[in-house]
Amino acid sequence: MDRDLTVSEVLVDPLIAQLRKADLIGNAAFAQLMESAARVHARKAIDHLGEERADAFYCAIEAANRAAAETCVR
Repeated sequence: MDRDLTVSEVLVDPLIAQLRKADLIGNAAFAQLMESAARVHARKAIDHLGEERADAFYCAIEAANRAAAETCVR
């Protein structure tokens, strides 16, 4: 498989359903757990993206400052 399952796909997957039933986890509780995990994952991904953009921004400023300093030295 080239991608992760969506929450909807996880909820109807027959193998996962067998495991869930063996662990005595109801449909509603499992759906709530999956939705909560998806929200946490999305929040972390957004935070990480923000950090990457900030790093790229400061690297660009630093590179521009170095280029300006080299121009002044000549």
